[in-house]
Amino acid sequence: MKKSILFIFCIGLGLNAIFAQTSTNEPKLFQPAVLVELFSSEGCSSCPYADEFLKEVINISDSSKSPVYVIDYHVVIWNRSGWVDPFSDSAYSLRQQEYMYKKKLSAMYTPMVFINGGDKEFAGGDKRGIGQKIQEILTKPSKHFLRCGITGVENEDSLMLAYQIWGDIDSCDIKIAFIQKEINSSVKGGENNGMILHHHNVVKGLFTKQLASKDGLIKIPVNRNLNLDNFRVVAFIQHRRTWQIFAADQMTFKP
Repeated sequence: MKKSILFIFCIGLGLNAIFAQTSTNEPKLFQPAVLVELFSSEGCSSCPYADEFLKEVINISDSSKSPVYVIDYHVVIWNRSGWVDPFSDSAYSLRQQEYMYKKKLSAMYTPMVFINGGDKEFAGGDKRGIGQKIQEILTKPSKHFLRCGITGVENEDSLMLAYQIWGDIDSCDIKIAFIQKEINSSVKGGENNGMILHHHNVVKGLFTKQLASKDGLIKIPVNRNLNLDNFRVVAFIQHRRTWQIFAADQMTFKP
């Protein structure tokens, strides 16, 4: 499966030249980005397998510099089943519930994956389904593009994110996920009792701004003493009604 995912990502890397050939009379088309949103929990015995699979996706994306970004929200759904997930947040459970409402889904579970806010959800271990959806998105040009940059703010517990957007932003928000790249966690109860779990791209904060212009600045609260080597920032454009995600970008911090 790893080779097939790599093949998918390499297709995406070659698309810029194709998109550049569009006529000047046609709307601008851009290389698409893929955002994979995982909803998981340390209290779920199926989630470690999803963590392992999506780590493969992250590794291949990072090494090939493909615009495929993975973020992991830890939800509170299993916190009364013998173990409280220390990385869980009710805000992320509300986000999962909102996806359920927007997409008219009946069963909420973990590990659950949404890709670019699509109408179909995937089980987190569905390698074939997730891989095929990534391929489908990467091989189609996009009418939207997002480019971001980020820097620290002197003498403040914050980062400043600058963004520029191409494409229609009507009824759209920009969302910024502050994520920790690697976490090892020893579980002392629940379905994963006794295991050391390895998490990747765990969301530690999610911030939203309603878009009024195609460029701007957003201040993100972050402790100035935090070692940022193990963190990333992923920004994405999401439609408020449909929850479709039109564009995404990722920033890392150099040591």
